[in-house]
Amino acid sequence: MKTFETLLKKYNQLGIIQPKEEFDKAKIEFVYHSNRLEGSNLTIIQTQDIVNTHKASGEISVVDSLMAIDNYRALNLALTFGASKYPLTEKILLNFHENLLKNSFELDPAYRSWKDKGQKLGVYKVKSNRILHIQNGVEVYYETPTPKESGEMVFKSLEAYNTSTVPFLEKLSKLVQNIYNAHAFFDGNKRMTRLLIANQLLANGFPLVVLHNDKNAYNEALIDGFVNQTYEPIMEVLVKAFNQYLSQKIENQKHTKKPKSKGFGLIL
Repeated sequence: MKTFETLLKKYNQLGIIQPKEEFDKAKIEFVYHSNRLEGSNLTIIQTQDIVNTHKASGEISVVDSLMAIDNYRALNLALTFGASKYPLTEKILLNFHENLLKNSFELDPAYRSWKDKGQKLGVYKVKSNRILHIQNGVEVYYETPTPKESGEMVFKSLEAYNTSTVPFLEKLSKLVQNIYNAHAFFDGNKRMTRLLIANQLLANGFPLVVLHNDKNAYNEALIDGFVNQTYEPIMEVLVKAFNQYLSQKIENQKHTKKPKSKGFGLIL
């Protein structure tokens, strides 16, 4: 954590601003990596084409396309609220989730059983769900809190976050892990935690940092935190990602002039 604080201080002293071009690229990368964690087979080029034109070359599934469109719209919403510094509330959280699955929920047959149980968008799960984890090729299921317990956990987590005075990355890590542990949504719980991270980065004056996850570290950290009731694994992932980003930008600044761009922009 001390390394992060030192790098952040240096980053701010240099007056580095995330250019619009980098910000727009980061949004596409965000959607690509988030959806890859959920099994999407889209390439980053296909993701970009679908986001921009709603069509792409090559063989792509309708479900993957809907995931990309929905995630991008939800991300823009999260970033807009973050840039406007809206405090986190349950209503905002449910709004994020509604946009995250808006088209997928209507057209993906995988959600039929949830619809049969009366599940709607914009509300918490109506029945209990489980976390599936593959360990050494074996499927392991973990039971999650009941719908009532989940809602209570989300409320308490947001309250604790909004009143916390601990360093930003520590309290953000606690929030992310607590929201995941609550597992309050019928699907998209991991993607929701990533949207929260993006939202709070902008709300606290940070650049949009994409959590590249080639080794599935993000998912594994959340599972570890759920099983062992600790936020330390996910905090380690966040600190590492931020340290890498800040180190790279500080190094790049030594060899380039300050960007003429006035900063990031949102395409809604």
